[in-house]
Amino acid sequence: MTPHRFRSFGPRALQASGALLIAGLMAGCGATSAQHGQAVTTPAENVRPARSAASPAEQPAPQPGTDGNTNTGNADSTGSRATPTTAQVRHQPSKVQRCHTSMLTGSLQNSEAGAGQRYAQLVLQNTSKETCTLYGYGGMQLVDGSSKPLPTTMERTPNPGPGLITLAPGQSANATLHWTAVPHEGEPTDGPCQPTPVSAQVIPPDETDALAVTWNFGPVCGFGAINNSAYHQ
Repeated sequence: MTPHRFRSFGPRALQASGALLIAGLMAGCGATSAQHGQAVTTPAENVRPARSAASPAEQPAPQPGTDGNTNTGNADSTGSRATPTTAQVRHQPSKVQRCHTSMLTGSLQNSEAGAGQRYAQLVLQNTSKETCTLYGYGGMQLVDGSSKPLPTTMERTPNPGPGLITLAPGQSANATLHWTAVPHEGEPTDGPCQPTPVSAQVIPPDETDALAVTWNFGPVCGFGAINNSAYHQ
């Protein structure tokens, strides 16, 4: 019996065989995919587009009264908003200003005397064409005929105390003054206890400018000490 001979293959034959094997496998895979209806790439109609944010034009318009940024005007009883009319805006009250010195004139009135005590009302009148307010205590400086300051000490009393006063044009407010005509220790007793004032420089509350008021009540003993209340009506 003749033994079988094994056929040998050279390097070129092996390379050719390998190439054929790879090609066959690729062809087989392609056929399998085709048989099962599969595609290498995903069909466009099966791709679901990503949802994007709506453009400003697509966003629903906010309704007035639904949030704090779109409310305008005043709310009525139904909760809707209304824009104030021109007449409403025109008649809204404005803030009343403080009475400035230039808006006032001063005077001393209702002088009373008894047992060495003296009283008077320091009156400030609104002589402007505008309504203004006074609040609190004012200041005062006694002066002689040469406008020289004389001893003056203003001491505040709590009754009546400060209260807001509204002065329409022509209206007035008063501060009650009290001083003594009896000399104190260290003052002359054989003549005027202090030089006699001719006028007083009066400073309204919260102001710095003074207005002149005539003084006809003789000297102020006690080294010019004067008790004064807050302005009142």
